[in-house]
Amino acid sequence: MKLGVNRKKLSDLAAEEIKHWVMSSEMQAGDRLLPEKELMERLGISKGTMREALKSLEVQGVIKITAGAGGGASVTSVSYEKTAELLSNYFFFEKIDALQIYELRSIVEPHVAVSVVGLLTEEHFQRLERCIAYCCNEPEDADSRRSQRIEELAFHDVLAELCPNPLLSFVSRFINRLLADLVVYKKMYQIKENTIALVNHNAHSKLLEAYRREDAEAVGILMQEHMEECAMHIVELEAMVESRFLGATPDLPISGLSR
Repeated sequence: MKLGVNRKKLSDLAAEEIKHWVMSSEMQAGDRLLPEKELMERLGISKGTMREALKSLEVQGVIKITAGAGGGASVTSVSYEKTAELLSNYFFFEKIDALQIYELRSIVEPHVAVSVVGLLTEEHFQRLERCIAYCCNEPEDADSRRSQRIEELAFHDVLAELCPNPLLSFVSRFINRLLADLVVYKKMYQIKENTIALVNHNAHSKLLEAYRREDAEAVGILMQEHMEECAMHIVELEAMVESRFLGATPDLPISGLSR
């Protein structure tokens, strides 16, 4: 199929055409694209435009280009890390707050939690137990609190990675990433709150027990309650951080950040 003559967008159009061909051909990671010359002939474009298109696809993480004899372009699997990084760049300018994040998280997380009941192996249970153990002690300083908050998110990442629905899995992991960025960017960990670790420890421990029983109903209820509690505490903590930033008195009571 020949492409149009829109010079400004020709390489982008060629890249899209190649992506559509990869999808329609059901190519897998590692499969090689057609030789560059044959792609040029099929698309009716010059060598320079072809290389711009391939470079664009390589930057997107869709293909990998190797040089030298026997080299060329092959299909790659776009990583979660690369996709999340690009998406994070968009949300960086949207100034998302904790309440907005939890409006979505409260919907997604219970579904993800229930979807993995019966799928956890002993290795998964050990990872969850390590997350819980790391966060069960009172943190010594701000750096320790930050590490605990990130490790608490790691508990949920284990579940998200195991989720059989790739869309739910990605959204859940990305929400966790947004929360981690929020905690670090707004320096929420700098406010000392002794109950945070305990609240998270209790919630995650109950979930772990329900997972070992393979009790889907209990998992769903516990996670929903956990998200509601999380939303309340994270919003409260965010308000305290912003008050401190504005010079208001920060010594207000807080019941604890959980996730």
